[in-house]
Amino acid sequence: MIPIIFNRRLFVLLFIGFIIAAIAGTLSHECGHWIAFRATGYKNAYITYAYTYPGRPGNENFQQLAALFDAYKFQINNDLPFAERDRYFRLAAIYRKQDLIMRIAGPLETLAAGSIGLMILWIRRKKFSLYKDLKWWQWLCIFLSLFWLRQLFNLCCALFTLVSKGHIKGNGDEFRIAINMGLPHWSVIVITGIISAFILAIIVFRFIPFRQRLTFLLAGLAGGLMGAYLWLVLLGPVLMPNATL
Repeated sequence: MIPIIFNRRLFVLLFIGFIIAAIAGTLSHECGHWIAFRATGYKNAYITYAYTYPGRPGNENFQQLAALFDAYKFQINNDLPFAERDRYFRLAAIYRKQDLIMRIAGPLETLAAGSIGLMILWIRRKKFSLYKDLKWWQWLCIFLSLFWLRQLFNLCCALFTLVSKGHIKGNGDEFRIAINMGLPHWSVIVITGIISAFILAIIVFRFIPFRQRLTFLLAGLAGGLMGAYLWLVLLGPVLMPNATL
């Protein structure tokens, strides 16, 4: 149950907290991708405001694969035999495995952080029932566990794009992971989005005190959207722009 009780001071504090969390969550997500790029040999990988790029010239496997594609582009595109066909497909298989690692690292970092928050909430769950209003350390645990909300946000954005435009490019991490694993296109983003919604419900109705629920939900909606807008539209492209190459 959600009461009609609104706390203006708490709203302002949570609103600011959600803005900070949205930016921190985005950057930590990209750090996960960056670590995976470096681990697979992309020594020039770099992070921008919302993307992680492999950098040039890529790792050794990618360079060899690109060279073979340039040399036999016509044969590859038309499925014709060529001298180094076996080597090309062997390198392509390695690239797909590396691409899966690099794609999954960002969501894995986000979900790992959120899961740590959930573990802390569960371990300290009895403490939450003792307070009518949460303390600052409890709100920190809540915010950490809400890293899981990225999956629900991604699912909602994908569905909105599909409905408004009639199609979706499907270049996001979840779509690429599903493709690389041979799963249905929407499987990963739908499953993780549903889990994310379930986790949100548990947090709201199990850990947020009754009289703070409405304020929390309003601050989360407003602060999350404002944080995404400030970072992805206004500040991020200026402070950490994409490459112009």
